[in-house]
Amino acid sequence: MTKTFVSYCHHQGDWVWGRLAPCLKAGGAEVLIDRERFKLGKALVGQMDALQDQADKHLLVLSAGYLSSPYCRHEMDRAIALDPGFVSGIVVPVLREACTLPASITGPNPLYADLRDDRQPDPWTQVLQSCDATRLGTTAPAWLAARDDLARYLERNQSVNLVADNGVNWRALLEHLVNDYPLGLARVDLLDPDTTSRRGLLATIAKALGERVALSDEPRDLSDFKARLMSRSNTRVALTRFDLAPHRPYYDVDLFAALFYLIMDMRKLTLLVQSHTPFTALLPKDHPLTNTDIKTVELRARP
Repeated sequence: MTKTFVSYCHHQGDWVWGRLAPCLKAGGAEVLIDRERFKLGKALVGQMDALQDQADKHLLVLSAGYLSSPYCRHEMDRAIALDPGFVSGIVVPVLREACTLPASITGPNPLYADLRDDRQPDPWTQVLQSCDATRLGTTAPAWLAARDDLARYLERNQSVNLVADNGVNWRALLEHLVNDYPLGLARVDLLDPDTTSRRGLLATIAKALGERVALSDEPRDLSDFKARLMSRSNTRVALTRFDLAPHRPYYDVDLFAALFYLIMDMRKLTLLVQSHTPFTALLPKDHPLTNTDIKTVELRARP
């Protein structure tokens, strides 16, 4: 895993923390960044240098604010000193806003990524490839747009189906939503053998929510599950690999009717359903959940 040190000014902090770092991490890079690594009570410059010295790559987020900051110039000069001719590719310049570049960059005239408009996929591809972060399986703008749509729906307590092509790194996207967003999103993977039965699925969801309660045998398991959710505020659960659901004979009409009731009538459950096939296409005709108000976010593989 390539260790990438991100050098940026705090004026660009929201963009770095909210867009650049998540894509680097999802692409497979280890991100070295002050916000996550620096500790209180220790000298700032010493921590900067120690963290930077661990890096395989040095990504410079260039802007006028960056070039006017003594701390940023310190990091930039240390990075360029490792490869002043920009021959080995360990220094990755990224232009985030228009600015006058220093002679240490204009002299060697390296290729830099122009991300002043970060809706364009090609500069993102250059950055991610330079940092060996190539595991997104789709373009960075598409991955970020899907992230933003999912977060917006979940924040509104609106159930949503993430339809992701094979090869797209949807796992990292969900990991990002769980770790970096205040959604309280619990994860249940239908690949888990404990989820093969109806009662097992409900118990696994309850466990993921931190509920320490034993469910009764069928058919009382549904009532027990409902009682636990009714005692909570709206609960958000990610059900991944939902393509397995049609192959689970124990996932009966009573289970889906109960889920429909908790989602639509009681507003106590919000689902993020991940699948490769659209949610409604995985359900039989006239299935209770086909009428559920569930939004769709598509994440397609890179062409």
